Amino acid sequence: MKNGKFIGTIIRMQYVPRWSEHAPRFEDNAASHSFRCAALSILAGIIEEKLFNRPINKLQLTARCLWADLKNTGTGSIKYVTKNESLVMEHIRGFEAVLSKEIVSYLSKSLQPVAADYIVNAQDDSPAGKLVDAIDLFDAFLYCHRETLYGTNPFFHAKYQELRLSLSKTGLPSIDWMLKEYEKQEGFYEFIHYIVNLDTVKRWNGSYNLVPDNDATHSFRTASLALFNGMLEKERFGNGGIDLYKLLARAVLHDLPEALSGDVVSKFKHNNPDIKRAFELYEQETAQLMIGKLPAFFREAMTDFIVNSKADDYEGEMVDVADKLDALIKASLEMRNNPHYADTYYNQLIKIQHRYEQPCVIFFLAYILHDLTYSSLIGQQA
Repeated sequence: MKNGKFIGTIIRMQYVPRWSEHAPRFEDNAASHSFRCAALSILAGIIEEKLFNRPINKLQLTARCLWADLKNTGTGSIKYVTKNESLVMEHIRGFEAVLSKEIVSYLSKSLQPVAADYIVNAQDDSPAGKLVDAIDLFDAFLYCHRETLYGTNPFFHAKYQELRLSLSKTGLPSIDWMLKEYEKQEGFYEFIHYIVNLDTVKRWNGSYNLVPDNDATHSFRTASLALFNGMLEKERFGNGGIDLYKLLARAVLHDLPEALSGDVVSKFKHNNPDIKRAFELYEQETAQLMIGKLPAFFREAMTDFIVNSKADDYEGEMVDVADKLDALIKASLEMRNNPHYADTYYNQLIKIQHRYEQPCVIFFLAYILHDLTYSSLIGQQA
């Protein structure tokens, strides 16, 4: 059992660059990409059900989109054209399959069967796997489109057109609908750009950071921690009442309002009850403004996932747990280089210890945090 090593894999996702050989205006990495894919999958799942009456396992779809690229921590970001080159294609796929199985093996045995579906089988030939693959393509299309809007690099202009053509041929109703709505450049288009631009919202302003952080990478880690904790609660500790899809969707989208509001230093936001309440109302209004860009059939679900992401129910509390655990991990990684983060680490730890009693939190503090802190301070991999 190496659960700490699994969480270490989650952390390393932001160190895997994407598109870097083409000198993009907007830097990208596997964590930001996986966040965007998970967010897009939430939209695709609603479209499949509400518009086309197609039954779909939305938890499976979003979890697969979130963790499909964990193998990239072992392979790096291999170019699409290389993955499909006949001389190396089978070797790459074989090695990726081995890596994916190894990553699953880090987890407690009770979690491995479910995790294998989300990681090893993420892009298989099932309807869900094909949709995961198409969503991956759609995110590349969106990324290239943003590059064309802000830069003149001919590669991205050509790639954008190529990806658009590929998307038009998927034959998947939800992908076809999203492509057509996006190209209208109206409400749905604006909402999608909130997701795409979340990587421009920097976190931990005012502190020296060895590793820069933004809301997209943070949302990926928070969602991954929420899914891991939710799986622990359900599979290991027998909490059959937890709604894993609600938990995961809320965790993925919990910081989306910051695409408009920006990231405000937590110490100021929570300085006193009046300031805290004012920011809560502001973030709720911002979230409602965003959701209002979407067609009506999205709004009930998206209100729950964004406005009520940290509601006073079990799933809402679990999102808050994952959010604070990510801050604890960040402080653990940084405090060797910046003594300021030692105070942040201690304050976050005390806050978590005094506020939460879920089995997954006790498990995390007892096992995983020890491994991560040891790895950060001693320099060895947990």
